[in-house]
Amino acid sequence: MTIISSLLSIFAGICLYVGLLHLLIASARLKPSLHLSFGLTCLVVFSYILALIAKYKAMNVDDYINARKLLSALGYIDGIVTIWFVALYTKVKPVRLLLALNSLYLICLLINQISPTGILYSHISRLSSISLPWGESITLSEGTLNHLFGFQLLALISNSVFLFYACYRQYQCGEKQAALILGLSLAIFIGTVQYDRLVDLRTIKSIYIAEYGFLAFVVIMSLHLVKDLMQAVKLREQLIESERLRKMAVEVERNRLARDLHDSVSQTLFTVATIAEALPRVWKRNPETAQQGLEELAQLTQGALAEMRNLLVELRPNGLVEKPLGELLHQLTKGIQGRASLQVITTVEADHDSLSNEVKLVFYRITQEALNNIIKYAQATQVSVSLHGDSQGIVLRISDNGCGFDSNKIPSGHLGIAIMKERAESIGAIFHLSSYPGEGTEIVLSWSTAINKIGSGE
Repeated sequence: MTIISSLLSIFAGICLYVGLLHLLIASARLKPSLHLSFGLTCLVVFSYILALIAKYKAMNVDDYINARKLLSALGYIDGIVTIWFVALYTKVKPVRLLLALNSLYLICLLINQISPTGILYSHISRLSSISLPWGESITLSEGTLNHLFGFQLLALISNSVFLFYACYRQYQCGEKQAALILGLSLAIFIGTVQYDRLVDLRTIKSIYIAEYGFLAFVVIMSLHLVKDLMQAVKLREQLIESERLRKMAVEVERNRLARDLHDSVSQTLFTVATIAEALPRVWKRNPETAQQGLEELAQLTQGALAEMRNLLVELRPNGLVEKPLGELLHQLTKGIQGRASLQVITTVEADHDSLSNEVKLVFYRITQEALNNIIKYAQATQVSVSLHGDSQGIVLRISDNGCGFDSNKIPSGHLGIAIMKERAESIGAIFHLSSYPGEGTEIVLSWSTAINKIGSGE
């Protein structure tokens, strides 16, 4: 029986490998119940195939009966484990029904162990053999069927009905591909088991083929489970990466706020403290100069207060989108006036409440970036910020009388202008910057409702 034994040994090795693999997956707490039940199913099939090899090699009645009883017992255990795996896989878990179905197999197991010759035969008269086409022979038995054998058929049919019902329920719940794969593997599995029952009843004189059905079930479901697991692991990695990026974004935002606090509020308050400390002495010597210091102190305090309001608004999740764009621009320009000796003229026509949150945020960020650049680089004394528009679109214009620069020769390390352009493109707006050395700088940001409707295909 070289070919049959070798083939069955290969099948047993595959089932052992797959079973241990899924037990390892279960130990990693990746759907542990599902993979544990499937791993146990594979190991029971592995033991079943080894028992089948022993049955085929039996040379006397006693060895055959022992191998046959072990084979039947493992078949019942496999049925119990398989039904729980299918229940977990399909999420159809009527516990009482499952226990009742398990009890049928447990009764069969008990009868099989109590009966001297197992559940199939009440008496085995002799062993016979059949020859295979390639010259090998396998051992079969002849005897009187046990009238309790019908109870095994009842258990098999009852459990088969539930298994296919669970597939149907899974299909109805929308998991069509998973249900079809499970149904196909179960059909092969149960079909081969039923074929073996016909061999047991001597209706067909053939070798047993249930082990082939078991192997098909193990391989098909293992491939599908591993595919699902890989997708779950990939999704988990994506979630971890998203969380990492979120934390990075939070850290970047915190650093920006800390930098803004240092560049604006902290420095302004330091200047306020210095002026306030010097004012009493200046007042005694020159009241007019002290009066100018008081006016500057008031301006700095108002600017610091405006900056703090801006930062507090940005800290709140909906702080920027809740306020009208015009109010946000006024807050920005007030903050700029407090940080630098600038004359800022802010003109806002209407509040543009109908703007989307995305558009409003882009206009706010570009204005913020432009004003920060003016303070850092422009050496300007006057700044103009104007917002005009209607229901068809809006135009933001920011200009200064600073030193200007050659817009065609921007150093590579300065990313502010590039970032402003990217922000404008993200909402379909037109960004234009014009600047010449000694003539100041002007930024114009135009956003049109009509253009964006065409771009979106409306």
